[in-house]
Amino acid sequence: MNGRVFLAGGGGPEDSQPLDVEFARAVGAGPLSYWPVAMEPDRHAECQAWIHQVFEPLGVRDIRMWTGEEELSLPDYRGIYIGGGNTYRLLSLVRRWGLLEPLRAYVAAGGVVLGGSAGAALLGADINTVAHLDRNDVKLAETGGADVAAGHGIFVHHRDSDLPREMVWAATYHRPVLALTERANVIVSGNAVTAVGPEPALVVTSGGRRKLAPGTTSYAGSPA
Repeated sequence: MNGRVFLAGGGGPEDSQPLDVEFARAVGAGPLSYWPVAMEPDRHAECQAWIHQVFEPLGVRDIRMWTGEEELSLPDYRGIYIGGGNTYRLLSLVRRWGLLEPLRAYVAAGGVVLGGSAGAALLGADINTVAHLDRNDVKLAETGGADVAAGHGIFVHHRDSDLPREMVWAATYHRPVLALTERANVIVSGNAVTAVGPEPALVVTSGGRRKLAPGTTSYAGSPA
């Protein structure tokens, strides 16, 4: 049984609202494990207030924040939310606690995970998709991600000027790209990628791009 991977392009709550609603339906009352660790620790309290403000009105009542200071048992949770910030910092902490393989197993067992911005990049094939956005102050050398997005690399905060970079990445790594503007969001289930809006997502290969309109589905491995 495949789980579902929810990917947000990096905008505010109004931009990810269609995705948040679907994720909340999947999680129910919780418990939800919230990872704000891409942010510096002094911002975690602010992050905690934000996640409650977004998801409590959607019925997710039991939200537990993971600060990267203790071990975590993923099967204990109905859902996992991985927030934005610096993607290198995020992956460094995820690797320190050995959570990449548990994330893969969690999704494979039917779990639901939402990644926003840095969190979305982490769930893709490799976080070097954000090399033009984030500083690698933690000197992370191994940048492979959780790779639970049907084989795609995830480019967040996409702008039209990013397309050449995305095409080069796809050609270099022989992987397709999901390019998400701040108002583009998708749900991945198995090899199916469904755009949930409000803006179209882009599926990019070395040969070009294809728009994925909200409500439509693309299948990994299909021609671009």
